Amino acid sequence: MSANAEIQPPQQPAKKKGKRKTALLLLTLLFVIIAVAYGIYWFLVLRHIEETDDAYVAGNQVQIMAQVSGSVTKVWADNTDFVKEGDVLVTLDQTDAKQAFERAKTALASSVRQTHQLMINSKQLQANIDVQKTALAQAQSDLNRRVPLGNANLIGREELQHARDAVASAQAQLDVAIQQYNANQAMIL
Repeated sequence: MSANAEIQPPQQPAKKKGKRKTALLLLTLLFVIIAVAYGIYWFLVLRHIEETDDAYVAGNQVQIMAQVSGSVTKVWADNTDFVKEGDVLVTLDQTDAKQAFERAKTALASSVRQTHQLMINSKQLQANIDVQKTALAQAQSDLNRRVPLGNANLIGREELQHARDAVASAQAQLDVAIQQYNANQAMIL
């Protein structure tokens, strides 16, 4: 070999340079596709998710109080759980409620029977008023017939006084019957 000739490093074939360039281009394209896919996923899903270290996310803690008393049989929510209005938080033992319902049904049935009895009594008292009105009318009729006879001295004063007393007694009995009827009506209403 000649002295002028320089020693040249071995040249890489052109094919290897092209493969490397294509591989780098494909790898870059893969990273770009992954970045775009992650960006779309973040935009559609992840941007709506909030995280905190203390696990409280834009919510209010509200004290819950029972509307009725009873024994708890199952708890459906824990402290700091997200709940909506109307969600069942606990299940109560039904025994107390069933007993209260049965007592209420019994009280209602008793009240219905009492009201029915008062209505029957009301009808009886109304009939008694009618009887007393008839007795008063009869006593007044007897008195009206006896007054002219007493004025003519055809009957004794005692008999005339008894007729007046009978009218007063019949009027008093009618007043008592009316008061009993009114008292019964007050109990119905």
